Amino acid sequence: MRFDFLKYKRDTLGGMLLQLLLACSALVVIALLFFYAYLPAATNHDRTMTVPELEGKSVGELDDFLGERTLRYGLQDSAFSSKYPAHTVLDQYPAAGAKVKVGREILISVNRVSPPLVTVPNAIDGSVVHAEAILRSNQLKRGRIIYVPGLFPVVIEMKCEGRTLAVGERIPMGSTVDLVVTDGKGTSQEAPDSAASEVREMK
Repeated sequence: MRFDFLKYKRDTLGGMLLQLLLACSALVVIALLFFYAYLPAATNHDRTMTVPELEGKSVGELDDFLGERTLRYGLQDSAFSSKYPAHTVLDQYPAAGAKVKVGREILISVNRVSPPLVTVPNAIDGSVVHAEAILRSNQLKRGRIIYVPGLFPVVIEMKCEGRTLAVGERIPMGSTVDLVVTDGKGTSQEAPDSAASEVREMK
C-alpha cells in the first residue's frame, strides 16, 4: 500500500499532524547532530592533556610554555617563599600529572616581590631551644647566638641586622634574628659583689 502525502492538505487535521511530526523529527536530528557532532568538536571532547609541573617557573615564560600544550593559566593568589625569586610559580591547581581537557586553565600561586611583615614574638627570659621554636613558628630564622656574662642561661635580647628588636614590632617574614644569651657563669664584677654581700650578712 502506497502512502500518499498529497491527500494530507495543510488545512486538514491530518496535514497539521504530519507537519508537526516532520518538525519534531527535524528537531531530533538537529539535537543529535549538536550533541554528538558539533559539541564534542567544539569542547575538545575526549581530548586530554597531562598538566605539566609549573612550580619554580617564571610567570613570564608560562604563555609560551602552556600555549605549546594548548593550556592556559590564571592567577589564583600570591604568597612568599625565600626559596624562589619574585614572580615565580609556588603552587598550581590542578597538580602536575593530572589529566585535563585541552584548553583548561591552570590556576597558579605566585611568589611576591617582597615578604609580608610578621610580629616579633616574645622569646625573652627563655632558653635558646624555646626561643628557636618560637621564632620558627612565627616564620623567622634563628641567627647567631651571642653570649654575654650572666648568672642564668636565658635569652635577654633579640637583634636583627645589629638592631635590637622590640617585642610586637613588625619585621619581614623570614628575617634572621640573633639571640643575646647570658652564659650562666656570672661576671667578674658580680663575684666580688656577692662575696661582699656574704661578708656583710656574716657580720
